[in-house]
Amino acid sequence: MATTYFWQDELAAGQVRLGLTEDAQETLGKIKFVDLPQVGTSLTVGKPFLSVEAEKAVLDLEAPLAGTVVDVHQELGDKPALLDETDHNHNWVVTVSTK
Repeated sequence: MATTYFWQDELAAGQVRLGLTEDAQETLGKIKFVDLPQVGTSLTVGKPFLSVEAEKAVLDLEAPLAGTVVDVHQELGDKPALLDETDHNHNWVVTVSTK
């Protein structure tokens, strides 16, 4: 069974926040480093947009949806372990405009 790496929360019409699922956290182990995309980055379904280094794997994760990054969780640069939490207020990565 394939791992679903991202949860998606619709914030407002046409804006979706992405974060790591518990399944992804289990597959990857503790997150050590994350290379975040920049605001304005265009996402294409199935194309890598996020690099993650964890105790079990180093992966380039693919976009689950198409759109433009409008917000990035900058705190992850200094505290990548926030991605190990289950609270969506802490373990989100980006907000994407799908319009």
